[in-house]
Amino acid sequence: MVTVLLRGGLGNQMFQYAAGLAVARKKKVPLVLDTTFLNDRFPRKQFTYRTYDLHVFDLAPRFTALSKISTALPVPGVWLGIDLALVKIKEVLGMQRLIPEGGKKNFDREVARADGEVALWGFWQSEEYFKEIKDEVAQAFRFREPLRGEAVRIGEKIRRTASVSLHVRRKDYLLPKYQKVYGATDLSYYERAARYIGERVSNPTFFVFSDDVAWCREYIRPPFPTIYLDDATAGPKASYHLQLMASCEHNIITNSSFSWWGAWLNGNAKKIVIAPQVWDAARRDYDRVPGAWIRL
Repeated sequence: MVTVLLRGGLGNQMFQYAAGLAVARKKKVPLVLDTTFLNDRFPRKQFTYRTYDLHVFDLAPRFTALSKISTALPVPGVWLGIDLALVKIKEVLGMQRLIPEGGKKNFDREVARADGEVALWGFWQSEEYFKEIKDEVAQAFRFREPLRGEAVRIGEKIRRTASVSLHVRRKDYLLPKYQKVYGATDLSYYERAARYIGERVSNPTFFVFSDDVAWCREYIRPPFPTIYLDDATAGPKASYHLQLMASCEHNIITNSSFSWWGAWLNGNAKKIVIAPQVWDAARRDYDRVPGAWIRL
């Protein structure tokens, strides 16, 4: 059995699920999800609490017993403490191996080679983990709900134009804790990316996705038709925005797993995907961005 201890938002959970699925397929064993950390609400400073978000996809996953208990009867700190203790006990007794993410590179080829039952604790943000089953991963991430409301109109406009998604993430990235790790992608990056697209795509229309649309309206202004999308078109867990990003012909992403997946799920064989040259402050991005994508 392969157990994935989930954490982070939708994009991060997608990476964790995909990596776990690939390891489970290689071992020919079941994949089980552990949401105990996501369910816990023990007080933490400068911490963004998350929930299980993969239900926006047409999945039927298995969950650990503590995942189900902590969902039905949340007690801050208790279930998570028990969960972590059990993980440690299983490792000491040789029943399960805990594999934490580590090192400067995102891809660790030893993960898939681990013997016996394993528990994965990390973000696993590299396509290399699931490249061998990428078609199955794309199939797994089929959206459960169709677009609704204003998002339907935006989707139609995306299909009628030479559409380019442009993603800006600001709110939590402006917190001191995240500034040290990621930092906000500067304006010059978006200007260079828009210029790169404009030189290669005839009459592009830009669709700006952001958690701070007011700021984007003032500062992100490509010299082409531009549509700004706010929470009204986001849908459950911002899944409509992820669908719409994936529907665009081309993508300009920020250093965010959410827009990474929007670009990766884009099925356009001739897509142009632009990503930041530097993904995080520690420069742990050697294999995070697929080789066919453009770094600026």
